[in-house]
Amino acid sequence: MASRKLSRVKPGKKPSFLRSILAVIMGLLLLGLAVQAVFGPTGQLEINRLEEEIESLIQEKEALESGNRQVMGEIESLKTDPAAIEKIAREELGLVREGEIKIVTKPDSHGSPGAAAGGDDSAALPGDLPSQQTP
Repeated sequence: MASRKLSRVKPGKKPSFLRSILAVIMGLLLLGLAVQAVFGPTGQLEINRLEEEIESLIQEKEALESGNRQVMGEIESLKTDPAAIEKIAREELGLVREGEIKIVTKPDSHGSPGAAAGGDDSAALPGDLPSQQTP
């Protein structure tokens, strides 16, 4: 009968040492679960990171779709518009019409086209020698 009296807690008495330990263990367990819910692999921080990644991917997808629409428009233009074909032939392939003369400038040492900007006489044509002044 003595063991029965030890297991019961009467009002006004302190809880037993075992119950205190059990309460601390339960508190730590709940704390661990709360930490897991926030910082774990399926926690709130990971969910927030994934939502930001989804938003970024959606924006990238929209940009790619816009680029695709633009390229499809250019393809359709090249299929139907002779002026678009001529523009590409002139700009990218360097072609000229019959009777036209293509003038190509040599870039100066700074990489910008035109010899006059750099003051380099080596790009001048043979008949365009600078005049010499006599004193």
